[in-house]
Amino acid sequence: MESKLGFTKENIIASIGFAFFVVCPRMAGMMYVISKHSNTSMLYTILLGIVVSIPLLMIMVYVFDKAGVWGTLGFCVLTDFISALIMKSISIRAGIETFIIAIFVIIGVKLTPYISSKIIFKEQETGQEITKSNVLEDNKEYNTEDDK
Repeated sequence: MESKLGFTKENIIASIGFAFFVVCPRMAGMMYVISKHSNTSMLYTILLGIVVSIPLLMIMVYVFDKAGVWGTLGFCVLTDFISALIMKSISIRAGIETFIIAIFVIIGVKLTPYISSKIIFKEQETGQEITKSNVLEDNKEYNTEDDK
């Protein structure tokens, strides 16, 4: 079922999912820095920021398609540093705080695979132990039934 504007159920669900994904701690940190160091309206900042971010999001999708995750990460780090330079014009402290947020994003991206591999490895070990004990238990029942 398509409306006159071209919205489908699938498009609306995907858009809502994207909206919830965009709202993240990094975004909250940036909004806090902006509100703390400027006298701007958060509503106007958000609305204008959305308009400015649309072409940047399209570029990011293009970079992801052509260069993969690492190319996209490089593009995002570049935009974070540009953001820090721009925020410096509001206040040096805002620029430094924005830069620190960018550094934590980079550290998070580097640490996430290491941490998740440790978690997944432990889950797999536990799962394998359960599987082995289940197999042994199944074999006991199987052998017992054959012996009768």
